[in-house]
Amino acid sequence: MNTEARAGSWSTVRPPGVGSEGTHYIFTCGEWKRKYNPRWGRKIALVLSCTLVGAVGTLKAFAVSYEMYLSIEFLETLAGASTFPTAYVYTVELLGRSGRAIAAAFLAAMLVVGGLLFALLAKTFHYWRTFILVAYPPSLLFFTYAFLLPESVRWLLSKGRRREAADIVKSAARFNRVTLSDELLYQLEAESPKTVETSDVQGKDETCDTSSGGAAVLEALRSRILVRRLVICSWWWISCTFVFYGLAINSVSLAGDKYANYMLVVSVELVAVAANALLLDRAGRRRTLLGAFALCGAACTSIAFVPAELPWVVTLLYLVGKIGITMAFGGVYMYTSELFPTSARHSLLGACSMVGRLGSIVAPQTPLLAAYAEWLPAALFGGAAVLSALLMLSTPETLNVALPDTIRDAEMLGAAPEPVHHPKTSPILLTLFKSEMRLDQIRSEGVAGGAPRAVRGAGLTLERA
Repeated sequence: MNTEARAGSWSTVRPPGVGSEGTHYIFTCGEWKRKYNPRWGRKIALVLSCTLVGAVGTLKAFAVSYEMYLSIEFLETLAGASTFPTAYVYTVELLGRSGRAIAAAFLAAMLVVGGLLFALLAKTFHYWRTFILVAYPPSLLFFTYAFLLPESVRWLLSKGRRREAADIVKSAARFNRVTLSDELLYQLEAESPKTVETSDVQGKDETCDTSSGGAAVLEALRSRILVRRLVICSWWWISCTFVFYGLAINSVSLAGDKYANYMLVVSVELVAVAANALLLDRAGRRRTLLGAFALCGAACTSIAFVPAELPWVVTLLYLVGKIGITMAFGGVYMYTSELFPTSARHSLLGACSMVGRLGSIVAPQTPLLAAYAEWLPAALFGGAAVLSALLMLSTPETLNVALPDTIRDAEMLGAAPEPVHHPKTSPILLTLFKSEMRLDQIRSEGVAGGAPRAVRGAGLTLERA
């Protein structure tokens, strides 16, 4: 951001992504909220994160020293680093399985819209104090969400608060003009949380971990396969954050208007969002991510060989690299969660994300390398992406594979299935048949007189697993 220095100003500070090197610091302290999110509830965590970001971030406009600014920046990240993960979990828990892919794509598209608005504000308000006073205070309006949003039904059931969950379901049914049977309401209010979570009504809930997290993680770390997988996934996260934010920050040094370049780099993320929506469930997780990392690595590495007389080629390769790393960043969240067992999934996913913040911390320093060689930052981005692509070859495909519940299940991902000696009397087939019969019975009892075949908006969509 083209900050205008004033007489007596203690420092020149620029917001992240549109400024000079060394002024964007990302801290890992926000991961603490991953621990307390299940304890507080999705709605409270979301409202607190968004509101505190607005309140604490506004204070930066009144900083009188560089040390004070950094302290407030630390507190801001502490308050809001998990805002997007909380919003993501809350959204998918309110929807049935058929709507989750669309919801994930919608959230990613809104991030693009936010990036474009950020660049427009930076171009309009050059002085950093004015920029902060315009960009941050609107976040205080998120406080009203506490009175507008319901709590996650899945979270309420996991905590044994079944009557509150039933009230939300009834409210959603009234809004959608759906009549619920007494049998369905009885299952919500009378059954134990564990039974309700794994029933055919909701399907298996993988977002709520009711087991002992610490013991499950220690047990998972005794497995060499899972430890190796954890190291690989951690590098994916480091690579994604390093390249993603690094390309965004270095985009302002490209030829042409830096604001236009930044908006262009952000806009191409929509292409990546659409590509992920089409490929992840068709080509598979591993092949899609392998191609995304390889595309990014090839594009960034090629920048080193482009003559200085062709700046438009450098810009084009930057855009291609940003598409590739955005695809990888969007898919690695899903793929990582599918590689670990249910009992330790949330904790290990949080560990990968926390370690990945190292890439976010290093990325703002990469423009300093351009003083030695203009191609050096892009070469580092390409090398990190290529290494991630090679590591992708060592992990199994998870498309159309059931999520692993135990450590043994996670270790057996990608292994050849054990032969079934008695297929005619297989207990698995009998269990699946009984589940289908039970699901059809619930459908017939839970929907009355031509009403829609699903209860939308409460996390209870009646559909096949």
